[in-house]
Amino acid sequence: MNARNKLNVAYVNGCLLIAIFVGAAAGSWHAFLLAAAALAAAGVAKGDIRLRPRGR
Repeated sequence: MNARNKLNVAYVNGCLLIAIFVGAAAGSWHAFLLAAAALAAAGVAKGDIRLRPRGR
């Protein structure tokens, strides 16, 4: 596994961990799913989660 994949896994795990706290605080699976999707989308938009390798 290369460094980019390791970073992606770490960021996704962080998103899920935060979403777990949000879902537990709200007591709702919908809140968990919404938070997980929003955090993952924000990570992709920000460039923290890279779906494709960048050119050199």
